[in-house]
Amino acid sequence: MLTFRVLGPLAAHVDGEPVVLGRPRQRSVLGRLLAAGGQVVPVDRLIDDLYADEVPPKALAAVQSYVSNLRRAIEPGRSPRSPAEVLVTRPPGYALDLEAEAVDAWRFESLVRDPAAGPGQLAEAHAPPTRSSPGSTGPMPRPSCWRSCGSRRWSGTPRR
Repeated sequence: MLTFRVLGPLAAHVDGEPVVLGRPRQRSVLGRLLAAGGQVVPVDRLIDDLYADEVPPKALAAVQSYVSNLRRAIEPGRSPRSPAEVLVTRPPGYALDLEAEAVDAWRFESLVRDPAAGPGQLAEAHAPPTRSSPGSTGPMPRPSCWRSCGSRRWSGTPRR
């Protein structure tokens, strides 16, 4: 099962194992697609969001490379050249084809909208991740996942 965490540091897990999401711009592509909530993000928008006013001549090739790398990371069992099932191409760009349960923020939003959801379900869905290292206790601090995407105009993080 593939899951994403954005209520805290950006993270992905395949069958419970952490996924290496790559460098900040590649993570930013994933973050931007997660922020879109399953809607298509046009390639031109991704380029604008990644590069702001400093668009390099090969920006399209870079975005395509980031998408390819992310696909390999989040769909490790997919055969080369077979159609992607999660990070999908949909004109004029890309989208994440996921159930709400796969993304912590999407799950939390669906629970907020569900009149039958109780306070315990909301608290569990919004619970911060726990520390997994020996000797550490309590919840981890919850930095914005968008910080791990680097400084990007769309994420609201300042440039350094």
